[in-house]
Amino acid sequence: MPGKYQRTVIEVFGTPPFIPLEEHAGKAKTAAGKLNEAVEAYFEGDMETLHELSVEIDRIEEEADYIKQKIQASLSASVKLPVDPKHLLDFLTEQDKIVNDARNAAYWMELREYEEIAPEIKEGFLKLASKTKETVEKYYTLIEKLYKLVELSFSKKKIKAAFEIVPEVDRLEHEVDRIESELTKHIFAEQEKLHGAGVCHLLELVEKIGDLADKAVSSADALQTMVIRR
Repeated sequence: MPGKYQRTVIEVFGTPPFIPLEEHAGKAKTAAGKLNEAVEAYFEGDMETLHELSVEIDRIEEEADYIKQKIQASLSASVKLPVDPKHLLDFLTEQDKIVNDARNAAYWMELREYEEIAPEIKEGFLKLASKTKETVEKYYTLIEKLYKLVELSFSKKKIKAAFEIVPEVDRLEHEVDRIESELTKHIFAEQEKLHGAGVCHLLELVEKIGDLADKAVSSADALQTMVIRR
């Protein structure tokens, strides 16, 4: 028989309203992938493809909201939950921000037509979006592993091994921070060519893309809190 810690995982990921959590996390992963494509399109000057991807991200965000509302609606004082409802809502809120941030970044790119920029800046944005996507995908791996543990025979050791992904998410987020820092320096180095509005737009875009990685870390931390601090 599984111990208390293992039962928590089973109850969180094996019964309503917790089953849709993986589906919701999947929307975050998909949105990060679409944002990566949108960044590639923008820095190729393909505003039409950028718009199409932005519309896709909007749709994903709406689907994520629907799942979130479904989970929230299933929570009531009459339903006994295996976890603290506050921790569940905190986790869901952080995970939902990943999709919201993808939408915000795509929208921000659409506000200003692409103009040719220094290769270092273009390459920096492509690296930033790719590493951010990798960070969110690594976070999703954690959710996926916990769901698989519900379906298979597992031990406390395997549960702990799943949560060892959290430091990996942290490491990737630190790499995102490093890319952001380098990219910011390149943008300021080109400020005379970019002018004030161009600098402002690119700096804000750096932050908006990097926000997804930040929220992946916050979601992983909130998940640990929800499962462990029962």
